[in-house]
Amino acid sequence: MKQGLSRRNLVKGVLTASVVLGFNTITRTWATNATYAEEHAEGALATDFPDFDGQLLTDPDSLNQAAEDFGHIEHKVPQAVLLPASKQDIIKLMRFANQHMIVVSVKGQGFSTAGETLADAGVVIDTSSLNTIQSITNTTLHVDAGARWLDVMPTLLEHQKTLPIVVDFLEITVGGSISVGGFGAQSFKHGAMTDIVESIEIVTGQGQLLQCSAKSNGWLFNAIRAGLGQFGIIVSACFKLEPAFSMARYFQLIYTDFASFSKDNLFLIESNRFDGVQGGVQPSETGGWLFILQATKYYNSDETPDNAALLKDLNYNPDALTVQDMPFLTFLNRLAPIIEYLRSTGLWDYPHPWCPLLIPASKAESFVNQTLQSLKPEDLGGGPILLSGFNHCNMPTPLLRKPDEKHFFYFSLMRNATPPTKERAKELMLLNRDIYESAQQLGGYYYPVGAIPMEQKDWSQHFGRYWRPMKMLKQWMDPKHILNPGRAIFNK
Repeated sequence: MKQGLSRRNLVKGVLTASVVLGFNTITRTWATNATYAEEHAEGALATDFPDFDGQLLTDPDSLNQAAEDFGHIEHKVPQAVLLPASKQDIIKLMRFANQHMIVVSVKGQGFSTAGETLADAGVVIDTSSLNTIQSITNTTLHVDAGARWLDVMPTLLEHQKTLPIVVDFLEITVGGSISVGGFGAQSFKHGAMTDIVESIEIVTGQGQLLQCSAKSNGWLFNAIRAGLGQFGIIVSACFKLEPAFSMARYFQLIYTDFASFSKDNLFLIESNRFDGVQGGVQPSETGGWLFILQATKYYNSDETPDNAALLKDLNYNPDALTVQDMPFLTFLNRLAPIIEYLRSTGLWDYPHPWCPLLIPASKAESFVNQTLQSLKPEDLGGGPILLSGFNHCNMPTPLLRKPDEKHFFYFSLMRNATPPTKERAKELMLLNRDIYESAQQLGGYYYPVGAIPMEQKDWSQHFGRYWRPMKMLKQWMDPKHILNPGRAIFNK
């Protein structure tokens, strides 16, 4: 690779002074149009600097946007942000970063909550520029990792197709959902997003492009799914498809105690009466807590669901029953009004020290009740509490760690820090840690989309028997440990 200024980068440099044109191996800083000529003359620039089709930026706005995530707890300023025009740009960057020991983190829409997607003094790859739906067939979706499900699902429905399970929050990216697991209303039946992905294309920490699936490079396929971005950068994926319905009937069932709620919840996820089953907890106006079961039946306009049959033998409060019909896409994007409200009130921009846990069903009643009793209103800051039962057998993804029981509950405190300071967020994170340790003693696990302080020894316990092979695979895929170090899973 010649060190001279390429014509394409010259044009970029003229138009945007912050576009990176080289890397100074002495100061370990990026050369832009303003500094390139002097640094080039001094012979300080790396001779193997790539010629990107996209842009590598250092302007303050780009760096500041990449310095925080949705959690607003950590603030780590990178030295540059890559907006890749293709997967080849990611390959080029990773080869260069591996050669020069440059830390790289991957950020889609930035919905991590504890700084996992940040790169202190490194490079952040903003995958949102890679958002193309490559193909839709009768059985398969092939899509870039930076695409949002919010954009993918309407296109699928135009083809009268959907996924067996769709994440609840559609604004996250394809790659982000595969990296953590990805739960949705249908997870009790079809597992996580990682259980319906059929193949994944990644770039390793050394800049190698690899394909993996259950039949090809299965060991890598198992590591990438719910692997928290430790073994490669997801650039595209293929998912299985199924026919889509046009409508959804949504039932909200209210319970005043966990025992009744959990009995019906577990009954429904075993009976498969409904297509979607989820739940939550909210404060009661009279004191205490209400347990909410949300059950959904999909249908086409000529096949109206039988409410009596669907609700038979359930022990909810009939006076508080809510039933609502809506278009299928409206159901999939059902969080949109809540998100709009949070944004309008400013709560969306508060720190979000979430505490998401997976609790064995046999221990859930005492654990959930004790946790709720200890909560103060200010500890939630107006955030919701999620509570949903799952079937263990339908979630075979190895690295998606879960309780070793037939059923378990997803129990998540979706906190907003009030007052909205990093100090308050840190206090709540310590409370999260206490709750997590209690759950761990019961055979519970952390679902790693929250803000629970974790060290390497904690990750070792979390992954259990997979920890040793994971360490070996890290050495193969990312031997210099430059890729996504924010979680501190592997310390060099």
